Amino acid sequence: MNTDETPKPANGTSIIGEVAEVIPRLPKYAKLTWLLLKDPRLSTKQRTALMAAAGYCISPIDAIPGFIPVIGQLDDLAVILYTIRWVLGSLPPEQAESYLAKAGINADVLDDDFNIVKRNGVRVLKKMIAVMGWTALTIWAAGRFAADEIARRLRKAA
Repeated sequence: MNTDETPKPANGTSIIGEVAEVIPRLPKYAKLTWLLLKDPRLSTKQRTALMAAAGYCISPIDAIPGFIPVIGQLDDLAVILYTIRWVLGSLPPEQAESYLAKAGINADVLDDDFNIVKRNGVRVLKKMIAVMGWTALTIWAAGRFAADEIARRLRKAA
């Protein structure tokens, strides 16, 4: 499998626009996961990893809950794509290629999709941190103003 990063998007490329490229392939990833899970040759470790990743994706309780727009879905997608890549990477190449062909996808597309999800997850997190940073600063400033105002009124009343 290709381990190189996909090229970075041009400035102004929207996160949702780039991730939207991956969405039509989700049924193929579901089929690939199902095919892998059905194979009795998979080790318990591989099967457990796939089941845990699938469970993570459908569970409402995870690191970044699905009700948080975009990032809640990106983390689920990153987990399943990473796990699929790990399982396929641990198989003989011919066997991995056979699964990918049956699912109608290839290793380069899987790698590109994972890199899109990973890159845009980082982009969203950076934006969230930036917003939360400004929010924290705004809250601190408002709190400071309120505390100063309360102290001024208390001094005046005394």
